[in-house]
Amino acid sequence: MSAVELGMPMPGPLAGARPGPRPVLKLSVWLCDLTYTQQAISAETMPQAVAGLATYASTRMHFAVAPTVFKFPEALADALDEGPPDVIGFSHYVWNSHLTLGFARTIKQTFPRTTIVLGGPHYPLSPRDQITFWHQRLAGAADFYIDGEGEEAFAELLAHLNAHPRQTVRDRIRGVHSMSPDRREVFLPKPRPRLRDLSAIPSPYTAGLLDEFFARGCVPTVQTNRGCPFTCTFCQEGTKYFSPVAAKTPAQVEAELHYIGRKMAPLVTAGSGRNELLITDSNFGMYPQDKETCTVLADCQQDYGWPRVVNVTTGKNQRERVLDAVAQVPGTISLSGAVQSLDADVLTAVRRKNISPHKMVDIALASARAGAGSYSEVILALPGDTKDKHLESLRGLMDARFDRLNMFQLTLLPGSEMYSQAYRNQWGLRTKWRVIPRCFGRYTVLGSEVRAVEADEVCVALPGLPYQDYRACRLMDLLVAALYNTGTFATVLALVRAHGISPMRWLQACRDLDHGSALARVLAEFLRETDEQLFDTREDLLAHATAEVEQYIAGQRGNNLLYTYRMRMISEALDDLADLAQRAGLAVLREAGAPAGAGSLIEQVLAEGVAYHRLRLADVFTPAPPPEVSHTAVFDIDRLLTRARDGADLGALDGYRLPEPARRSFVLTQRQRDTLATYVGLMGASTAGLGWLLTKVRMPDIVREPRLAIGSGTAPGPHRSDAVTS
Repeated sequence: MSAVELGMPMPGPLAGARPGPRPVLKLSVWLCDLTYTQQAISAETMPQAVAGLATYASTRMHFAVAPTVFKFPEALADALDEGPPDVIGFSHYVWNSHLTLGFARTIKQTFPRTTIVLGGPHYPLSPRDQITFWHQRLAGAADFYIDGEGEEAFAELLAHLNAHPRQTVRDRIRGVHSMSPDRREVFLPKPRPRLRDLSAIPSPYTAGLLDEFFARGCVPTVQTNRGCPFTCTFCQEGTKYFSPVAAKTPAQVEAELHYIGRKMAPLVTAGSGRNELLITDSNFGMYPQDKETCTVLADCQQDYGWPRVVNVTTGKNQRERVLDAVAQVPGTISLSGAVQSLDADVLTAVRRKNISPHKMVDIALASARAGAGSYSEVILALPGDTKDKHLESLRGLMDARFDRLNMFQLTLLPGSEMYSQAYRNQWGLRTKWRVIPRCFGRYTVLGSEVRAVEADEVCVALPGLPYQDYRACRLMDLLVAALYNTGTFATVLALVRAHGISPMRWLQACRDLDHGSALARVLAEFLRETDEQLFDTREDLLAHATAEVEQYIAGQRGNNLLYTYRMRMISEALDDLADLAQRAGLAVLREAGAPAGAGSLIEQVLAEGVAYHRLRLADVFTPAPPPEVSHTAVFDIDRLLTRARDGADLGALDGYRLPEPARRSFVLTQRQRDTLATYVGLMGASTAGLGWLLTKVRMPDIVREPRLAIGSGTAPGPHRSDAVTS
């Protein structure tokens, strides 16, 4: 059975237990953080949050029956065939809501005496919306819902269930919501105060709860602090309840990371484990202890060869402190300058304050020098947004030299202030529904089929942003992802910036110039799917998607369009893409008065640079890519890119001319092949899977390494990938 045992008659309390004897919990308890698995493992993270409910409860009581933790639906279904527990708890997020409710409803129908508890952020803020949520979503599936932080409320609920009949518990425990058996009344006690010290939750890693999930390819996940001091109206953590920030002790963080490192080391060595870590803090690096965490991460890299990459959102303030923290692990953490918009009116509408433009430039340049990379985030269709404001936000972030922009559409989350009808009416939000990528499947549970599909409610129009403008912004977002992000054509960026031209002007030229037939086809299909993926109501979407769930599992529908079509542009239209990048680059350089005529030095450098970037990507994502491709090099493109990365003046282009033509090869190393194989094995070799892969790994870890053979003489073959060596 795919489950992890905790509390297996422990001889003594876990660290953090209250003094004195612990009462014995006679109830059997299962805890589930379900994810979809049939297209790929959708939520790849360790189920550490639900496991923490168990470790915290263990400080209050002794489990006579060892709890179990589940991540994968198949394992839970197999366990249910052997009989149910007394209590089963489910995490409830936007990406597993219908899957969770499908399992819960089936369990309740088959085993009505089993108590079902849900908790998580996918739950409305206002009592009125909570009552509607119970009647429309939770009735017949859940006995209780934990509102707010879960550890103390869940432990107290277990104690009550252990001592009293379930019916007497209602309306007694703060933060534990329920509905009367006749469904006429919903009980909504206020949430209890949040924990002040996260170290009160003993680590589920060092307790051994999560050992099984390492071999299943789950991403190690830790939380060193919880809460957010900011008040963004689109975010579940933007409410006053989450504003105090609680932290773990450095000693607990150190113990967790070293425990994970010891587990990951053999997997990384064998090439079977993802060499990464997810830290779920909302503002990592802003607090003094975060530097200590980074020092521990550096020790883990030295001791275990893990983690190669740390995915985390770095803090919005205290930039010097953030830079100092991530400097302890060079090249491991990308610095974020998430702005969501650069327009003052939009920011006021969502109660957000961004860092200053000159500090954003500092972040991007410091990240580049440290080899860490930088990224920012933009949300399309925030209140007050327009097409021009969205494009200007993209322009500003490119001019600040962030090397990756993550572009999202505004999603209305039940746990956010923006979800309320009053807020929608105030700002004129027009929404539609779409399937969340990879979040769909069909499972057999207790002899019944559970078909489940998760849905996002996204804003697609505003008073100043009609749908056609929204659609145009989506097309530009795709061009940014394919042409700008991670320096896909970094030589073009270097040359246009050297002449005082914004990369956004180059991208606008890429949008407006004629496209090759392969690229034109891909862009047209992107716009068609942008329209087709949207449904007017949640009910319409769920009715269609559950009936056609096999199409979604097969990858025919329901993909992340930016990821998928970025990959399609690379895999199906790379030559067209490179040609467009070069033509648009020359056009804007000439427009700015640069000497970029036919046969000019600028044209020569630009042509070789575009070929350089195209060959780095050539056939990388094919089933059997050639190990090496090559071309004739005339210019030192690597040195030019290094100077551009560091923000230095390029100087005279003739200074990059090599003493003589040389052979430049582009090699796919064994390490890169192993990395690709690991991620393709987890995410699939479909276009959608490969598109998702590009969001999980650093591009240098998977694209060809350039190697210049100085003094080799003229390289064989023409100036493209026709010259292939094996």
